[in-house]
Amino acid sequence: MPRKAPPAPRKTIHGTSGPGLPSQSPPAPQAVPQTPPDLDAAYFARLIDERMEHTREQISTLTAVIREVTLAAKDIPADDEHDPEGTTVSVERANEVALLAAAETSLLELMEARERLNTDAYGICERCGTPIPAARLEIRPETRFCVECAAARRR
Repeated sequence: MPRKAPPAPRKTIHGTSGPGLPSQSPPAPQAVPQTPPDLDAAYFARLIDERMEHTREQISTLTAVIREVTLAAKDIPADDEHDPEGTTVSVERANEVALLAAAETSLLELMEARERLNTDAYGICERCGTPIPAARLEIRPETRFCVECAAARRR
């Protein structure tokens, strides 16, 4: 006859395992990574702000281009199959929409980077917890990962 496994201890509201059983302590809170002290926070704040402003301008420009292409498409017959310009307009609009989506994603990433900078959690790899080199942050101030972890994520 097979043996039954003993029932697992039940958790109570206060974190004990039941009467007479040892109490389990809650897991220790994870230390929040801190911005490396040698990182020039003011420099990176300006850099992020400049990139956000540039990206906002890019979004504005792309939105205007998409509007123009859309209005221009109204003047083109709906039969794209036989109109050589119809396909060009459709492809151009699709490209501009893709560029707009990328710019909006970039802006969100920059805003998140600015928030990390404001909360003293900037410049630390979110995967391994090591400081991200300042040279990498200058190229991609929105980055959340060191080079090794970024490469591992792509695999």
